[in-house]
Amino acid sequence: MLTIPKKLLLGSATAATQIEGGDLNSNWYHWSLAGKIANNESSIVAADHYNRYPEDIQIMSELNQEIYRMSIEWSRIEPVKGVWSQEGIDHYKDEMAMLLKNGIQPLVTLHHFSCPEWLQKEGAWVNSDTVERFLIFTGKVVLELGNMVSEYCTINEPNVFAMDTYMDAKYPPGHKDDIKSYFKASKNLIVAHLRAYKLIHNIRAEHKFSGITKVGIAHHLAHFEVDSKNPLTHLSKKLMDYSFHDLFTKGMIEGKLSMPLGVGYPEGKGRFCDFIGVNYYSRHIIRSTMNPSMLFGEVTVDESVPDSRKNDLGWEIYPKGLSIILKKLYKDYPLPIYITENGIPDVNDTKRAQFIYEHLKELVTLIEEGIDIRRYYHWSLLDNLEWNDGYGPRFGLVEVNYNTLKRTIRQSGKFYGELIKHRHISKEMKQTYNIKDVSYE
Repeated sequence: MLTIPKKLLLGSATAATQIEGGDLNSNWYHWSLAGKIANNESSIVAADHYNRYPEDIQIMSELNQEIYRMSIEWSRIEPVKGVWSQEGIDHYKDEMAMLLKNGIQPLVTLHHFSCPEWLQKEGAWVNSDTVERFLIFTGKVVLELGNMVSEYCTINEPNVFAMDTYMDAKYPPGHKDDIKSYFKASKNLIVAHLRAYKLIHNIRAEHKFSGITKVGIAHHLAHFEVDSKNPLTHLSKKLMDYSFHDLFTKGMIEGKLSMPLGVGYPEGKGRFCDFIGVNYYSRHIIRSTMNPSMLFGEVTVDESVPDSRKNDLGWEIYPKGLSIILKKLYKDYPLPIYITENGIPDVNDTKRAQFIYEHLKELVTLIEEGIDIRRYYHWSLLDNLEWNDGYGPRFGLVEVNYNTLKRTIRQSGKFYGELIKHRHISKEMKQTYNIKDVSYE
């Protein structure tokens, strides 16, 4: 039997662009108009959560969820530069009020990959002026939400965002191998977080808003391993860890810029996170290559891993990697940890309950060892637009029929809801949901 400590709160996560629909002012809507999403799909409908959020919050309540991570769509709040939408502001206030009424504590993400189209046309994150625009937006949101929200995640996965935008051409404006823009945007994202951290604390203190103010990031941490003793491969792993992980942890937690982003502490020395959000999905194997644009390493999946240990996108299911990265992270930065994303695309819903069980087992063991893990947000509440991959990958605890928009709680969702309610996984639950204790070495 697996027992969940009371300190570990359980819930789910989403992002506005991926589930809301209806937003004509987002850069992702314009990206979809250009045919850049798989199967020429569009963000315009998504799961229609913007109109159906009362139904979705009721589902969260039925699943006994304690916490919910969601993002505010910047383009709904500021559809035109310098012009605030009261409709957008009131919508999110209503959503927060309904979450709180149902006993669900919100964690609000301020930047989750998307931005207004007007900002995209100005260069978005390669334009240093975007830092100030983001602070203006942040200040407006924090003032408007007031007492309803005390916890904020400033920026989601800055490393993935910069990589997929400026290196892999997956996100608008779709640059390819533009390493200069990668590092320029990375610096601006880091500085934006540092300044937003201070701003949120200052606003909430000045206005005496209730609740303990907590501000952090959601950092994508992958577990890298090498497939050989080739020195180039080991060098590649170090370069990837440095450019994909370390630049952002040092920058956003310590406030320190590292080369090639810069040097020193632009906002002074200190701690710029009250919690560290970790998004974890898989292990990646690095193989040597002579291609310098790939940092002399190719990121692949271990070919010996059977399909039963892969998700629908071919990523390896490797819970042990979560423990490995969290132990190192906590040793370097002994701050509260939130698992801000952890999930699996699984259209047939045959692996998700097992996936949740195995990853929670890792977290419970780590907590018993003294690591301060406080939240687990499963990705995702609903099936959603998986960015450039479109609607094919199914991450939801709740299935969305994209023809009718009907919601159906999957078996794995029922399992998770029962787990939250009882705080343990009994033998009976294991039998009901076909949960097994397996080795993934």
